[in-house]
Amino acid sequence: MEIKEKITLDALTKDSVSVLRQKFVVIDGTEMQVGGNVRNAYKNCDEDKSILKEQLSEEYYNAVMAVWEV
Repeated sequence: MEIKEKITLDALTKDSVSVLRQKFVVIDGTEMQVGGNVRNAYKNCDEDKSILKEQLSEEYYNAVMAVWEV
């Protein structure tokens, strides 16, 4: 059984972003969530940018930076 994580960048503005993480498994062709939602908010500051760079894949990090560095 493989657990997949879905990440959603929610409420992405020039000042902040909310990152929603959800874990899912597929059982008999049906995707089911495992555990609860995990949501963290980050501000457009050097400290939070560093945290995001460590915690997000390059694809998601670049999406946030595309908005924040405008």
